[in-house]
Amino acid sequence: MRPRLSGYVLRARVTPFVILFLERDGSTYLTSLLDAHPEIVAAYERFAVLRAEGATPAAQLDWARAYLTPPLIGRARAIGFKTKLVDVLDPDGFARLLQDRDCRILQMSRRNHVKAVVSRINALRLHEATGNWNLYREADRLPPLEVDPTQFAEYLCERRRADAELQGYVDALGLPTLRLEYEDLLRDRSGLLRAVLEFLRVRPLELDGRPLKNTSDDLRQAVANFDALRAAYVGTGYEAMFDERIDPTG
Repeated sequence: MRPRLSGYVLRARVTPFVILFLERDGSTYLTSLLDAHPEIVAAYERFAVLRAEGATPAAQLDWARAYLTPPLIGRARAIGFKTKLVDVLDPDGFARLLQDRDCRILQMSRRNHVKAVVSRINALRLHEATGNWNLYREADRLPPLEVDPTQFAEYLCERRRADAELQGYVDALGLPTLRLEYEDLLRDRSGLLRAVLEFLRVRPLELDGRPLKNTSDDLRQAVANFDALRAAYVGTGYEAMFDERIDPTG
């Protein structure tokens, strides 16, 4: 149960925000952390749902406009949602809306593209088995996966292009932006969360999120054909990404 809020907030003092991300960047975990805060209202991927339902670009923007417009007097001090750029049907219109609302941007990324791709493939497998894209129960954890080298290479290229596209979009917004990296969320959750809450102008609290980490940070434990897959990238910028392991500190 959430603790009681300290008081009412005028609309002008509410911080609107949007989490922009690719996938497998820790956005679901971060959103669950933020939504557990008594002063924050955070929604998941409503744009993706509307797109799947066949909504028009205008309907998407209408929803976002209404959602990011808090009541004249309410209890939330920050309100926002997360979305992938690929799910935004009218990127230019969305940019204008964010600028009009003077939204704060939480831009999520992942330095290790190799792990992002393995996590993507593993999430597809989890979704086929459970209907969920994220792991919520240890009982649903799947054994190591056999990665298709061709699919892996294609996804690496897609990731690189999508990363550049998102960065260009965020840069063009010209809005207050906090860039968050998945590796920092894994290494120092408490420190990253403090920075986010300060950026959103809400009081600092220790919070817990729902999803579990689905793919082991040691890819040797997650990928059945690890050695063969890694061998194809020896001497490239990806080689070290296969071996990276992060030691959480908080």
